[in-house]
Amino acid sequence: MSATHATVEAFLVLLLIVFVVAVLVQRVRLPYTVALVVVGFLGLQPSFVHVSLTPDLILLVFLPTLLFEGAYNVSTNRLLKNALPITLLAVPGVLLSMLVTGAIIHLALGLPWEIAFLFGALIASTDPIAVVSLFRSLGAPRRLRLLVEGESLFNDGASITIFQIVLAAIVTGAFSVAGGVGRFLLTVVGALVIGGVVGYVGSRLLRTIDSAQIQITATVVAAYGAYLLAETFTFSGAIAVVVTALFFGNYGASRGLSPSSVHALSATWEFLGFVANSLVFLLIGVALDPLQVARNWWIISIAFLATLAGRAVVVFLVMPLLRGAQAIPPRYLPVLLWGGLRGAVSLALALSIPFTLPGGAPFPHRDILQVIAFGVVGASLLLQGLTMGPLIQRLGLKSGQAEQGAESEAELLRARLAAVEGALMALTHEHERGEIGLLQFERLSSAYQQEHAQLDQQLAPLEAATQEPDGE
Repeated sequence: MSATHATVEAFLVLLLIVFVVAVLVQRVRLPYTVALVVVGFLGLQPSFVHVSLTPDLILLVFLPTLLFEGAYNVSTNRLLKNALPITLLAVPGVLLSMLVTGAIIHLALGLPWEIAFLFGALIASTDPIAVVSLFRSLGAPRRLRLLVEGESLFNDGASITIFQIVLAAIVTGAFSVAGGVGRFLLTVVGALVIGGVVGYVGSRLLRTIDSAQIQITATVVAAYGAYLLAETFTFSGAIAVVVTALFFGNYGASRGLSPSSVHALSATWEFLGFVANSLVFLLIGVALDPLQVARNWWIISIAFLATLAGRAVVVFLVMPLLRGAQAIPPRYLPVLLWGGLRGAVSLALALSIPFTLPGGAPFPHRDILQVIAFGVVGASLLLQGLTMGPLIQRLGLKSGQAEQGAESEAELLRARLAAVEGALMALTHEHERGEIGLLQFERLSSAYQQEHAQLDQQLAPLEAATQEPDGE
């Protein structure tokens, strides 16, 4: 069997496992991404141990897709309204978390300061995919979802940049605070410029194209092009992709595109994001070595508590300083702490640590850094991911507790009905103009009509329950 044949076969088997897990979790109370990690950890170790996560696979293949899909669906207006808390969490929060985590690692495990700070930098990036989907299913407040999701979009770039600065200091044996700050600012500003240029120019070009397939291709080229261009200039590819996606989602797709193109773009990126997320979490489970985790459980436990302590300092000491419209409700703080799950970016950074220093000497403590990084990511996904739902309910942030019950649900259903009716009208208009073929029109029209009927059926008892009783 050729290597190409084996790769395609492994990819198809992984997709089949993703499909099976996605179907099964609809029948059990288990977050989808957590279920993937569990399946990979417990069920795929013998068969897929040769399928490994590498830095290039995570950072060059998966990360641009994950960041673009996430930022594409974020409202810039809502993001700007929460810019201060998101920025504090994503930039100084990453630095503060690194310092606190690194200090605890140094004091508790005896690792050298520079190695401890390197671990603090690589573990500072958060991956909230496992909890954001849970937020939606439980109806958690929209602002809370935006804070967690917005932070993760930008702290990847901050974490990667700080990690690279600390790693360069270890490799060269020299570090300058002024130089480090200057490099960080240059990396971020350069990424913002490249992302803004690619996003603006790409969005303008998108409106001159009258083909959904070519428009989708343009967004894929823009996502990966912005990432690679920024990395070529040693800027943050992650931040460049996020800015590019914000332009496409809020400027490029907001006007000048047909409804069919907007729908095609959203559906395509939702699918790409789903596949990338699923494969990443499944491979994280495969990459976790049960024997190594068991042998080093106490080291991993200390490191996990250290990451929580670093996160707690940021959440409980920095966030309460915000005032006015930017203030964070106290009930959000425990969720922000517990929702800071670690994920694929941390593993990619751990795997990217070189084997040797320039002189040929082995990189100090490389193996133990990778062991505790994998262990902390696994513990974070499983422990925090599984307990997030009860925490949200305990804090009264579930929709049924925070809203007005049936009346709130009825309002939501009415809004969805109006959206479906608008979609049907736009679909008919596009078909009359020849933008949509007959077969596609019939399929979409049938689907919308079926959804309309289901919403009507769901709304009827709620409206009956919320009607004022007749006076006597």
